[in-house]
Amino acid sequence: MNREEIEAIRRYITEACVQIARMRGYSDALGVLRGILMLSETPLSLDDLVELTGYSKSTVSTNMGILEGIGVAKRVITPGEKRYRYIPVTDTDMLRNAMMNHVKKEISTIMAALDRAERALSDSESLEAARIRERINGIRNFYSKTDRLLNLIQRYDVDRLIEILERGG
Repeated sequence: MNREEIEAIRRYITEACVQIARMRGYSDALGVLRGILMLSETPLSLDDLVELTGYSKSTVSTNMGILEGIGVAKRVITPGEKRYRYIPVTDTDMLRNAMMNHVKKEISTIMAALDRAERALSDSESLEAARIRERINGIRNFYSKTDRLLNLIQRYDVDRLIEILERGG
């Protein structure tokens, strides 16, 4: 492949990562860094990432911390060096767990809010309160089933899960 073809591939991946970052409320910088890291053949230091992106060291450091926190990047220490470098997480089970943990946090947050809302409605017998309770029950049912599904998915590695689903149960 020539240099232009490789750059086009990097651009496709980076643009997709930027779109994902935006969808999740993160900065474009996070998407750019994830895209660069995804296609890197070697671990990258903060200085490498600063040089590749033109972002400040604090922007790179903050966003790499976020990428670590959401489970798509990992910090490693190169033998013989004091500074750490970053690599993408590529293990399918680790990535699956990171994605599921993100959804599980959402479920937990919503379920806690539903509990608080129900307590706030506990004394009200109005028609409006009854409609809100009904809506809360529907939301709780959806999130409870989603949590149950995620718990079942976590029992198996990705390959085994695909095998189970493809054979129909």
